[in-house]
Amino acid sequence: MKSYIAKTDLLLAIQILNFCKIIGDYTTLLGLSAAKVASLVQSNPMVQLIVSMHPELMKSSHSFTSYKTLLLHGNKNEILGAIPELPVYPEILPLVPKANVHALFSDIIQDCFKSPNFTENIGIKLGIIDISPLPKPEEATAELTIKLATGGHPLLHVTKGIFQGYEVWKDKGDGKGYIQIATSLYADYLDASELPPLNVSQHWKYKAIYIYKGEPTGNWSTEVGVIVFGVI
Repeated sequence: MKSYIAKTDLLLAIQILNFCKIIGDYTTLLGLSAAKVASLVQSNPMVQLIVSMHPELMKSSHSFTSYKTLLLHGNKNEILGAIPELPVYPEILPLVPKANVHALFSDIIQDCFKSPNFTENIGIKLGIIDISPLPKPEEATAELTIKLATGGHPLLHVTKGIFQGYEVWKDKGDGKGYIQIATSLYADYLDASELPPLNVSQHWKYKAIYIYKGEPTGNWSTEVGVIVFGVI
């Protein structure tokens, strides 16, 4: 049996949510630390809140920066609209947990695997066993995800598995279509291309395909896109 913990923040939040719903049924059976489990369960509401609000906060941050730039440095003939609205936090926020919930979750998963009462069936119910079959290289599809890193540059992620890496192709919306920009030998790839000018946004799209024994192999990933902004 091989343990599983999600690679992206969104999938990790979903995994923690589902784990917390049923771990109480197995805490005693598996001899887990009640304090560790309680800490994870208490952290879960904050995990769900922050992960769900993050995209909207990032969008607001870029909108507010563009508004500030237009206010201070925009063309005198341009007219300012309304100040961008900021996301509203819930009236009652969850208890603030300790940092590094990922490490706590990983620690509890290892405790589960060490228990003499742990079984594959329990692991599947808890969502902590990797049940995905090993892909045949020629049939595998790269699962490409994307988020904006600090500084506004796109950060791509593809789980490597048995593969050497993956080709990164990009369409920046300039009419030239998709062009290969890199071959990444790591799961994460930061597109450090020059961002648009201030007050300009662009829609950048990406796709990826695995590299196996030095050659492109398998199926293209689903196309993913992100809006990038010119920032100071």
